[in-house]
Amino acid sequence: MAHNKNGDTPLPIDMAAIRRTVEVTRAERAARLEADDSGWLADLVKWDLDSYQEFVAQLRVTLDPELLGYVPEMCAKTLGDTGTTRTLIGDQQVDTPFFHHGDLVVKGDLGVGAPFVVTGSVTVEGVMADCAPYSVVAIGGTVKARGVLTSGEMLVMGDIEADVVYGDYNDNTLHAGTIRARLVIEDDHQTIATVQADLYFDLDDYQQGYGDDVQEQLRAFLVDEVFAADEDEDEDEDEEMFDASLLFARLREGLPVFRADAVPEGH
Repeated sequence: MAHNKNGDTPLPIDMAAIRRTVEVTRAERAARLEADDSGWLADLVKWDLDSYQEFVAQLRVTLDPELLGYVPEMCAKTLGDTGTTRTLIGDQQVDTPFFHHGDLVVKGDLGVGAPFVVTGSVTVEGVMADCAPYSVVAIGGTVKARGVLTSGEMLVMGDIEADVVYGDYNDNTLHAGTIRARLVIEDDHQTIATVQADLYFDLDDYQQGYGDDVQEQLRAFLVDEVFAADEDEDEDEDEEMFDASLLFARLREGLPVFRADAVPEGH
């Protein structure tokens, strides 16, 4: 995967303007709620910063997941109708704080290993994957990708459309409006969204792959190449288990992952 240092000239931030936006946001919340729990938003703008990249960098060290969705919204309100569509060619690995006002298109795979904020929608031709604890992802619009793999805190204000959405690791959450996918798995990773999927395993169902009938349903739905010997089982056991890393490797290569005759059991 090509390494991307974003190649950006930092976008200057008007701290006075964004502080005014924060105060309006907090006032609106206070009018709707009996208690004001929005102090985290004020903390985000208490320092004098030079760029929006510096602003979103703070998400790595301080985070309130319940208020994360206000970050792209406040940035968009402050910047106004100046958003653009940015297109990145080839696979991208983002390891420094990333901010874009408008829509983002990636002609390849997108790896996120840093705070990542886009005020509009994100379209990825391949796989979009983040990496806890380094990443915090906040998208103001929708996400479209072949696959979404998340272990960090990911919030999508709109919907997610993908072939596969897989959440892994229990310290963070995936939050979206509606997830539309063929396969959705919560592998010890809470998903807060309306899920519309051919095959969907929530936390209680999946149980790290050992839930009742999980492997049988996956085997009927997915190609043989995404199953491998389970390292946790006895060496004498030859039963193969679903391997998410193999599935996402095939998604990145553009190879099929679903059986042509797959008929999910309506889980």
